[in-house]
Order: sequence, then structure tokens, then C-alpha cells
Amino acid sequence: MTGSPPAFTALATAPSGSGRRAAPETVWAAVRADYLAGVSGPECCRRHGVGLSALRERAARGGWRRADQVWTPPNRLDPEDEGMALEQEVDGDLDRIEPIELAFVANRRMLRAALRGDAAEALRWRRVQLVMREEEAEIQRFIAEDALFMARRAPVDPDASDDPDASDASDASDGVFPVRTDRPA
Repeated sequence: MTGSPPAFTALATAPSGSGRRAAPETVWAAVRADYLAGVSGPECCRRHGVGLSALRERAARGGWRRADQVWTPPNRLDPEDEGMALEQEVDGDLDRIEPIELAFVANRRMLRAALRGDAAEALRWRRVQLVMREEEAEIQRFIAEDALFMARRAPVDPDASDDPDASDASDASDGVFPVRTDRPA
């Protein structure tokens, strides 16, 4: 076994008669470490000279399959990230955050992604920024339209009453007609 990779030379301890050699625990410890670090099963097998079915069996028996691990979301955000600061500023009440503030956060994250050389992430943050700016513009249009509508509803006469039941001397305009008592019943 002089030309074999180091992982294969470690397989010399095998039960006789089986035709297969069992890998020592040191190899399985390395397989487990690589596998839990994110290396694919087939790649771990290639690196360490073990079979894929043996890896899957050991992982299931030992509880080190990826499915057995507790999922923790990756936090790749900079500790000084504007989004984290903004969330702290509103005490976690996300309804208090304006779209323009989110556009600013997206812009900063886009710049950081571009500086790291992650073009795909930068483009995703750019899209978020554009959507948040469009959302803010739509809100501002709605506010302006609402103000215009309210201005048109306002009475022109400054002496006019705000009371809808007040008579303005033209009884027909308010939909209330006086009861006539001069007609016979």
C-alpha cells in the first residue's frame, strides 16, 4: 500500500474474510468533522476512503446527520449593521419603520456586498432598495391625494358652519324639506 493516499493506508485494520476493511475511529472522527462542517457526503467519502452507505449509517446511528442537528440561522450581518440598529431603535416594533428607512438599510447592505465581491447579494439588496423607495413614493402620493381631497371638501365660505344639520336658507340643498301646514289634509 505504498502508493495509497493516507486515508486508505489507515484502512488496514479489517476483519478477515469480509473483503472490506473497516475504517478506524480516527478516520470516522475526521469524516464526522468534515461532514458537520458542510462537506457533502460523497466528498467526505472521497476524501477519507469510506463508503457512502457506511457514512450514512454511521451518521444516522451516531446522530450526526445534518437533519439531526439544531438549525441556527446564519447571522452574517455586520455588528454595526444599520438594520440591527434600526430594529433596536423601535424596540422590535417593525410597524414603526418607514419604507425609506428600509431603503437606506438595503443601500448600505448592497454596498457592503459589493465590497465583499458578492455581486448576486448586492443585486438582491439593490432590488430591495428599489422596492422600498417605490413603496415610500406610493405612500407619499397617497398622502398628497388625501390632502387634496380634504382641501376640496373644505367649505369655501369661512363663516360656514361645520354642522351638517344647519340650514343655509336653501332647504332643498340639504335634503330636509319643511312640513307645510297651510294645506288641508
